[in-house]
Amino acid sequence: MTKAYHIDWNTNTLTMTKKFAAEANRYGTEAYNIVMDMRSKGFHIVVRESTPRAACPTRITFKKMETILSRMDYADERLEQLHAVMDAGKGTNNQYEYVRRWFLHNYPNFNEIPALNTNCRIVGPRVTLLPEDTEPLKISA
Repeated sequence: MTKAYHIDWNTNTLTMTKKFAAEANRYGTEAYNIVMDMRSKGFHIVVRESTPRAACPTRITFKKMETILSRMDYADERLEQLHAVMDAGKGTNNQYEYVRRWFLHNYPNFNEIPALNTNCRIVGPRVTLLPEDTEPLKISA
């Protein structure tokens, strides 16, 4: 049994993925030969439906991060920190995951109803990315 297809000998059924089915449509491929062999033996051919990806509440885009931070108190400072983390993340294998982890660490309750201050700005935690006397990160391309 492979992940691309499954043979059920009890019900005479060949269940395959959409990718395997697409490969089986090309004459001469191994997938084509398997499907034709099973068909000649009287097997029913079924294409497995893909399972939809579950919604993840912590999947947040860069644009959404910027929108959330722009509506908070000290928005300019927070956006500057976000952009510094985004620049630092360019040097990693996965920039998005780097920035996402930073964002979730500093703003774990971003998807809850926010508290507002007197100026109708979202009150959030004070986050310091760099010491006050340090220049922002500059990453050259």
